[in-house]
Amino acid sequence: MPRLMHAPTPLKAWGRALAVAAVLLALSVVAPGGAGAAAEAGDPALALVQRFGMGRGLETLANEAAAGTVTYGSLSRKHGVAAAKQLVATEIHRLLPDYQARWEQNLAAVYAKHFAPDELRSLAAQGKRSPYAAKFSATHAAVASDMRAASSGLLRQLVTEALLRAWNK
Repeated sequence: MPRLMHAPTPLKAWGRALAVAAVLLALSVVAPGGAGAAAEAGDPALALVQRFGMGRGLETLANEAAAGTVTYGSLSRKHGVAAAKQLVATEIHRLLPDYQARWEQNLAAVYAKHFAPDELRSLAAQGKRSPYAAKFSATHAAVASDMRAASSGLLRQLVTEALLRAWNK
């Protein structure tokens, strides 16, 4: 088996994933309850992340990171490009539940560094109508950078496990 080598995930991809989160918040018409309702009481940052599905870029980032590896290239030669892409995407998708909660917790921790609990609650409850919506937009680059620092290892672990599983097929 070839040695697993990972190309660095471009900062642009991290920014794109967090841009999706910002758009979800900006376009939101908040309804009471929702996915983050349980988290609201204990962790306003996690409530915000869950309410707007801000962590859902993990699968896309993992697929992009995997595609830049030597192992992925070897899989493509072994199975063909389309089959390798499908194999890896399937394994990433299967593994996603094992990583998603940690990814969202990391993202919540990053937002908690940039926003006070009251600001986070306001953003979760009011979305683009929150008085902190402009601050949310203004912190996008800093959040993307901090998330990359906090979660690169987790992304690498997901990609490595998926590639190993795909290789063994």
